[in-house]
Amino acid sequence: MRIRILLIAVAFVLTVAGQLYAAEVGYVKSTQTYQRIKTAIDNIEIVDNHEHYRPEKEKLKNGPPDFFNLVTIGGGYVGSDIANIGNMFTHDDKYLNESLSVEERWQSFEPVYNRLKNTGYMRAVRLGIKKVHGIELTDAESVKKINESMKKVYQPGVYERVLQGLGKIDCLITYDKFDKGYDKSEYPGFFRAVRSFDGLVVFTSQDDIEWMERGYGVQVHSLDDLEKIYRKFVDESIASGVVGFKWTGAYLRSLDFSEYSREKAEVLLKKLLRLTEAKFSWAGGKAFSIEDGKPLSNYCMHLMLKIIEEKGMPLSIHTGLQTWGKNDIRNSDPQLLIPLFKEYKEINFDIFHSGWPYVMEFVELGKSWPNVYLNQCWTHIITPEGARRQLSEMLECVPVNKIFVFGGDSHYVEYTIGHLEIAKENCAIVLAEKVLDGKFSEQEAIEYTRKILRTNSIEFFKLGLPEK
Repeated sequence: MRIRILLIAVAFVLTVAGQLYAAEVGYVKSTQTYQRIKTAIDNIEIVDNHEHYRPEKEKLKNGPPDFFNLVTIGGGYVGSDIANIGNMFTHDDKYLNESLSVEERWQSFEPVYNRLKNTGYMRAVRLGIKKVHGIELTDAESVKKINESMKKVYQPGVYERVLQGLGKIDCLITYDKFDKGYDKSEYPGFFRAVRSFDGLVVFTSQDDIEWMERGYGVQVHSLDDLEKIYRKFVDESIASGVVGFKWTGAYLRSLDFSEYSREKAEVLLKKLLRLTEAKFSWAGGKAFSIEDGKPLSNYCMHLMLKIIEEKGMPLSIHTGLQTWGKNDIRNSDPQLLIPLFKEYKEINFDIFHSGWPYVMEFVELGKSWPNVYLNQCWTHIITPEGARRQLSEMLECVPVNKIFVFGGDSHYVEYTIGHLEIAKENCAIVLAEKVLDGKFSEQEAIEYTRKILRTNSIEFFKLGLPEK
């Protein structure tokens, strides 16, 4: 009985606290302080830290997307919520069938929509659609209007018109593998690039080795040959204009690279090379699993980081949540990176996604390590309220030059624009609260918004953009 009363009391306190917090946010947004800070933020020419945009020509080659492409494929985010909507809820996927009418597809999608329209992912889509197309998402008729508008919007020049013109994004950093480095001619002038190297470090098959050999003209017989390839990769990337490198391997394996041995790596590489020579493609061509191959990938990671450090380039690392779920989140705990922070003191590490759900640990890393910078890309749609709480804590805990607030982490303009609206609102709420609490002056708050939305990124990635 006492336990039951205690649980009821706790639930009551949490409910009241939630109501008070919501009321507080509503109050903050009603103040002139908030309005002035929000106006200042709206006038900042943003640096978007993290997107996945392919060349516009490639984006448009199959014609404009439609609403159902956007919500099921765009960035994977709403699609991820659909995939994890719950075992007790069964639904068809007729909304994916492009041969059906919009009415039929909406009839299939509406039960799904009603179960996830509360999430940050869906809110970003709705905001983006409203901002880009001027249409409220409500029913099949609104979807028809959205589709017609998308046909007009997704035409050559869409990146400049929407991202730069409407979104006031002065610089957008797109992340990709970039087969032979970043081809500037394929992107608008306000784009920059960061190049991923996952496949050069995590490999288990004969095809992986042969791909590296073909791409870099080096026959692999030893770890020294892999290092030659890595040096060519890094030099090629820098020459093409990339501003940094990225590791996303937490989707494949743990971020723990603390144990590495040349001897153990050589054994595994030789095993793989013997398989390569045997050409057992009919057997899948794998010498070992990703897990069993850790001694090799651990050593290869250190080979790559040594070169990146020599070249004075920054490194972005995916930490925390993984799209689509159903993965072991412990692999992407940002604390696992501490040995790398300690060993590669001259690399500036840009750690991603607020480390969510390891949010306090993430903040501590920025507090404690001089070469660790904190990036909230993606976070404002994963957990809009959580992103505010974390930003509030960071602003009183971490030097302000080490905070990056926005990266849309998508490849559809509606997602980026909707996400940006949420991020800017979050910044304005948090900074206005600090001013109203007497912690910052209004002038300081506006100065900090410029840093976390623009100038910090310019300095970190050496973008060479003017102060505006």
